Amino acid sequence: MPPQSKLRRLYHHSMYDATRPVPSYWESTIDSSVEPYTALAGDATCDVAVVGGGYTGLSAALHLARDHSVEVRVLEAGHIGWGASGRNGGFCTLGATKLSIDTLVHRYGLDEARRYFAAQLEGIDLVRALGVDEQIDFEPRGAGTFDVAHRASRTADLAHDAEALARVAGVRTRLYSREQFAEIGHESTEQFGALHVGAGFALHPLKFALGLARAAARHGALLHPHSAVIEWRREGGAHRLLTEGGSLSARRVIVATNGFTRDGLHPSLDGVTMPVISNIITTRPLTNEELGRQGWRTEAPICNTRALLFYYRLLPDGRFLFGARGDMSGSPAAGEKMKRWMTRRLAEVFPGWRGIPVSHFWRGFVCGTRRLTPAAGRFDDDPSVWFGFGYHGNGVNTAPWVGMRLAAQIAGRDADAQAFPAVMRGMTPPFPCAALRRWFVPMVYAYYHWQDAR
Repeated sequence: MPPQSKLRRLYHHSMYDATRPVPSYWESTIDSSVEPYTALAGDATCDVAVVGGGYTGLSAALHLARDHSVEVRVLEAGHIGWGASGRNGGFCTLGATKLSIDTLVHRYGLDEARRYFAAQLEGIDLVRALGVDEQIDFEPRGAGTFDVAHRASRTADLAHDAEALARVAGVRTRLYSREQFAEIGHESTEQFGALHVGAGFALHPLKFALGLARAAARHGALLHPHSAVIEWRREGGAHRLLTEGGSLSARRVIVATNGFTRDGLHPSLDGVTMPVISNIITTRPLTNEELGRQGWRTEAPICNTRALLFYYRLLPDGRFLFGARGDMSGSPAAGEKMKRWMTRRLAEVFPGWRGIPVSHFWRGFVCGTRRLTPAAGRFDDDPSVWFGFGYHGNGVNTAPWVGMRLAAQIAGRDADAQAFPAVMRGMTPPFPCAALRRWFVPMVYAYYHWQDAR
């Protein structure tokens, strides 16, 4: 009889059910009738076991196999890319922290803040390079990104961000008034000017994840979907990871489960992540006349200045993607309520599109940490285990970069103290009263709502 999982959930069980298909637009564009990888069966061994088949884990596996000739296997609970890597909005942009640039400089110093943004920029370049080197057609769109002021009072914030990005990150920016942005971007009830950030682009997130998987497999990594780790044992000098179908023994382990990390997997990971639900709707394809109602003129991905942000972009087939935070429980009923709210808010922000049908709705986890920055490195009490997580909704560029650096560190190419900028280096502390941490989210959201109304 297979072992029973002792992993604990923070949200409704349906959010963790890897047997359920993700009803995303991305999934509808992929032929998933035949998956070229098989679930783990029986007892197997390898040098490095990767837990999690998303961007972090797949990038680590690819770089370990391709660049360092390390024997590696990946264990994924669902199909490859089932988690956030296959269902996000496809924003390859700067960020991965909830801290402002000024706070990063104050907390970590100017040099380390600059190192962090250099890593962010390297991550964007890495995604493009992987697309070319491994022939991954992830449908890149747009040149740079836009931050849009959702209230007139937020234009001053954009001007401050422009100065900070230039000073700390060395990124070229340009400010647009409401009228100027209407000429190149769009009009809406929450458009009062914009900041163009000259780094980043949009992509098809699931095609990128599946492309990384094909590349990793082509270079020798073994991938095992539908192989959730339900128990982790230390046996002598090896780790034994048990699934319903078998077990994998490895000298070293990379944990790359991000927002789907569950308490009970390993004591060092208990209470260190704060998964927050993010939701996306897409419309049916819009006609040129309908796009003209809102003066839509850009392919770039866009976020607004809300703390509980809206993020949106035009997809290659003319559909409009609109994302938002929210939903506190993860239950199907809460999801349907969130879909109705987002449909209403889309019509309020873009009134020219009122009544246009929504074709897809889906959701997943954004992963936060107590220190509000990513966490990457190795366990303090067990240097044979590495980890990377906590991308705060901006993992498309950050996660592949972290996976690459973890691979280099495992292969002995990076010194521990210098592998990661201080902003993301090492394990983040657990949340207080960790078993109850989800119940802090409504209080945080209430504060954010108050901020957004100012």
